[in-house]
Amino acid sequence: MAKILAVDDQEDNLELLSQILEDEDYNVAVARNGKEALEKAGSELPDVILLDINMPEMDGYEVCNRLKQNEKTKDIPVIFLTANTAEQSVVKGLDLGAYDYVTKPFNEKELLARISVMVRIRASEKKMETIAVTDSLTGLYNRRFLYQRFGEEIERARRNATALSCMMIDIDFFKKINDTYGHDVGDFVLKKLADILRTNVRGYDAIVRFGGEEFMVLFPGTTPEQAVEIGKKIRKEVEGCEFKKEEIQLNTSISIGVFGCVGTEVFNDVEKYIKCADEALYAAKNAGRNRVVMYEPK
Repeated sequence: MAKILAVDDQEDNLELLSQILEDEDYNVAVARNGKEALEKAGSELPDVILLDINMPEMDGYEVCNRLKQNEKTKDIPVIFLTANTAEQSVVKGLDLGAYDYVTKPFNEKELLARISVMVRIRASEKKMETIAVTDSLTGLYNRRFLYQRFGEEIERARRNATALSCMMIDIDFFKKINDTYGHDVGDFVLKKLADILRTNVRGYDAIVRFGGEEFMVLFPGTTPEQAVEIGKKIRKEVEGCEFKKEEIQLNTSISIGVFGCVGTEVFNDVEKYIKCADEALYAAKNAGRNRVVMYEPK
């Protein structure tokens, strides 16, 4: 169900808009001034914003300008509601980033038609955004997402003096699986491991297919010691799992490297985290594989 944010300082206009939109099964949020519009747009991230131009204190032009300068809201389609159809007024709105405009008093069918177009555009954009940060085989996030999210979590951890940890995971002897059973079975093992990871971490932990048979999990608010315990649980579950695909049944194991920092010690460097976790993974493999190793400074 698409969400529409209707912004107007006139209560009767808001009531009419809400009724029309709810009758079409849209999820409706309302704002009565520019400040409230910016707050709700940022917190609720609607699919389309219907924005009145003539409002006191902060008019629709200023609201639109601020929406387009905000990284969270800049891609939300804006449809201006205006009683002023002068060409320069319309052009100004479009120049500020609005997608369209509807004149007051508005025609209900015209309004709904224009909203419908914007909803379809936004749905298509969201789909493309998801594809851009998702691994097509496992459905997990990809490296592009990892670097974006990692930077955000480092900033948050440093600001709030909290812990931040990550683990690098590699399937042991994965090349042998591909060589023995074929890439279809190898892909099946990758997808099965992705499922195991999903069931063993929290909803706000970020699981990433880092590349090939390597995965990375980002753990906000988690110490390295806590991450090691999670890693041990995952390692044990993978070791005891029978990977069955049609008539083929096999077992495998994983090696895990863990790195993390706490409070003021959190590095402001994504590559540092990845490098240290990778070194710990390398140590796990050198020690015989199928184990979890925490990074130790040399």
